[in-house]
Amino acid sequence: MTSPPFRPRRVGILGGMGPAAAIDLQAKVLAATPAASDPEHLPIVVWNVPQVPDRVAAILGGGPSPAAAMVEGARALEAAGCEAFAMACNTAHHWAGEITASVRIPLIHIADAAIDELASRAVPSMSVGILATRGTLAAAFYGQRLARRGFRWLAPTQEEQARWVDVAIARVKAGDIAGARPCFEEAARALAGRGADVILLACTELPLAAEGADCPVPLLDASRALARAIVDFSLRR
Repeated sequence: MTSPPFRPRRVGILGGMGPAAAIDLQAKVLAATPAASDPEHLPIVVWNVPQVPDRVAAILGGGPSPAAAMVEGARALEAAGCEAFAMACNTAHHWAGEITASVRIPLIHIADAAIDELASRAVPSMSVGILATRGTLAAAFYGQRLARRGFRWLAPTQEEQARWVDVAIARVKAGDIAGARPCFEEAARALAGRGADVILLACTELPLAAEGADCPVPLLDASRALARAIVDFSLRR
């Protein structure tokens, strides 16, 4: 008897934060999948509902929690037959524990994916610069994981965050990629100047700002690392 054909696991993407982030992650999953025909691509279910309270405002104490909206999406993905799910938004991972407690399927965590990839190419005493939203930095899940894995890390100063990182993110959200690039370059140069050996792009908008940018150190796109982790999970036998 012949064994049944291998079927990749179905994975959900919890999106809507913002809507383009889920589309970007899905495109990166598609690009990372070793498929030669349509049926060889992964079964992906996307919940891309943008009516979610602002994550940064909630973390910084200026807005309602988005947890209920995210739990709704995670449960919908579980009901659709997903065996795991991922969140396209970095900042949303502040509520990872609350969301995963509401479902029976695991979360493929973006920070774990990024740091696993970083560890695979690390050199001793590597210092990691983090570029992210204020909410992601305040949530601290990147810094905590980096420290546990033995990495030194640094973030922008408050002035650098306000002058360059926040502006770069806002301009990408507004569709002004060209206007975001100089701000990204300034932020990257500041981190490299203080000793960063690699810069972790821990915000969905920043890889767009980084396209074609003049950066003095290598970059690691957390969402691209997450896409590869999704592919690995789905195709694992």
